[in-house]
Amino acid sequence: MRLSDSRFRVERRVLLEASGVSGAILRTLIEKGIFLEDEQPISRLRQYTGITKAAHTLDQQQHVAIEQIHKAWNDKTVTLLHGVTSSGKTEVYIHLIEEVLQKGMQVLYLVPEIALTTQLTERLQAVFGKQLVVYHSRFSNAERVEIYHEVRDERSEVKGKVILGARSAIFLPFKELGLIIVDEEHEPSYKQQDPAPRYHARSAAIMMAQWYGAKVLLGTATPSIESYHNALSGKYALVEMTERFQGLQLPQITMIDLQRQYHRKEMYGHFADPVVFRIREEIAKGKQVILFQNRRGYAPYLQCPSCGEVPKCPNCDVSMTYHKGSHTLVCHCCGHSTTAPKTCPKCQSEYKAQGFGTERLEEEIQTLFPNARVARMDLDTTRKKDGHQRIIDQFAQHEVDILIGTQMVTKGLHFNDVSLVVVLQADSLLNQPDFRSYEHGFQMLEQVSGRAGRTGAQGEVMIQTFDPKNPIFDYLKKHDYLSLYTQQVEERKMFHFPPFHRMIVLTLKHRDAGRLEAASELLQAHMRGTFGKRVSSVIVPSISRQQNMYVRQIRLMIEVGANINKAKDLLREQIRMVQQQANCKGTTIFADVDPM
Repeated sequence: MRLSDSRFRVERRVLLEASGVSGAILRTLIEKGIFLEDEQPISRLRQYTGITKAAHTLDQQQHVAIEQIHKAWNDKTVTLLHGVTSSGKTEVYIHLIEEVLQKGMQVLYLVPEIALTTQLTERLQAVFGKQLVVYHSRFSNAERVEIYHEVRDERSEVKGKVILGARSAIFLPFKELGLIIVDEEHEPSYKQQDPAPRYHARSAAIMMAQWYGAKVLLGTATPSIESYHNALSGKYALVEMTERFQGLQLPQITMIDLQRQYHRKEMYGHFADPVVFRIREEIAKGKQVILFQNRRGYAPYLQCPSCGEVPKCPNCDVSMTYHKGSHTLVCHCCGHSTTAPKTCPKCQSEYKAQGFGTERLEEEIQTLFPNARVARMDLDTTRKKDGHQRIIDQFAQHEVDILIGTQMVTKGLHFNDVSLVVVLQADSLLNQPDFRSYEHGFQMLEQVSGRAGRTGAQGEVMIQTFDPKNPIFDYLKKHDYLSLYTQQVEERKMFHFPPFHRMIVLTLKHRDAGRLEAASELLQAHMRGTFGKRVSSVIVPSISRQQNMYVRQIRLMIEVGANINKAKDLLREQIRMVQQQANCKGTTIFADVDPM
């Protein structure tokens, strides 16, 4: 018998279970030479056992896009592919990946959310089989080590050629990287916030491409203002796909004026009467509906109706979110949780839930449509390793009629039978204390709109708002990204924001409010002495205390083209000087360049 012949191999565990003998007996048989023992690595990863098939045939628009990308790569490293939702960008990616694999090189395919890897994995495995490796934070350390070695192992003939992963995949040990695809390049989740290093995967990808001599393809239906500016200014090449695959129409956008609906008392809970009517109509047709509310939990906070008391996090200056299913109050800033009280400790009145999240919407939908099959997709329902996979599979197989979700449902997902998308609280997306508020709001609304009508008849998107005359909604109705870009660029140029200036935000933290104020004022004075009017006043953020640490910020704007490395060196010296002062000791100061 040849030990190398896999027909005669059997795992120790399997042999013991099948024979019913003890481990001691097996060791005796091995010692007598009846069995030969050999150690072999066993993969912890799911192995693809299916049959691969050829990629789909491209339509005319996709052919033209690939030709333009090839032409662009003759003199540019980075190309921005701006294609409307459902224009077939993924199929373009697949054909480009095939070309790179034929050259014996590796491809890194970055996605912003773990949820996106679920559908993409199946789609890519159908073409590339065992050549595909998936990498993200839900894997255990042991699984990550195995993937690390697969990507690095030059002896492997099939494994580690196409790596599909979230932002951390950028740090895998590539050998011959030929192409980096950054899908949904506009997504803020590509930026690492805490802890350091505070890198942006898109920027890191472009730097890596220069090291490896690789090409970069940035793909999205809603480019970031910075990327589109770089494309129009000639820094990146620009390729556009303006039509949906097979000539399908972009969804119709319908605005629902909540002021009018509440005035007429035509509301069912948090749903306007026309929305309820259309949901019922689409379900009766056998179609599916997506409800988008970018806030998880049952209610943003509890409040006493008598004295106005709101339970707050003991560690952070923020109200705690009520989760009815677990009957807990949770701080979405630090994670602190406690059992939700029934009555106010000050006046003993019963607390009332204020506002609504995905959990509350699920409850209301089940009341309004008792026969409908409902699922919820947010952080609370997808904590387990296969949480995303389970919900997406159920929806794709039409085991769910109505899917309620946070931003997880807004991007990259493809469902054949979704005819209606409802946005519950659009105003909250556009009224954030951030200069990128309109940009991010438009991107999120356009992306979630793109989930409707991806096959067959034109889809519809209903947006509930108290401000239907907001100009962003006009751009959205026309799917007019260019007008949004033009408006945003004019404002940012006027106020010295990116892409015309680089932004460095210094965050200062201390447990003692007095020491923090002293350190903030001293650092701001030093910075003003060096950088002048480029330095802001000391900023008190919306959450001014986090994890028992008081927080202040100082913003520095540096002109594009200026020596930012010199600015960083000066800042390091100024931070060191402040931290050495007796009344500032213990102050934590860190910098974030180009924060999202």
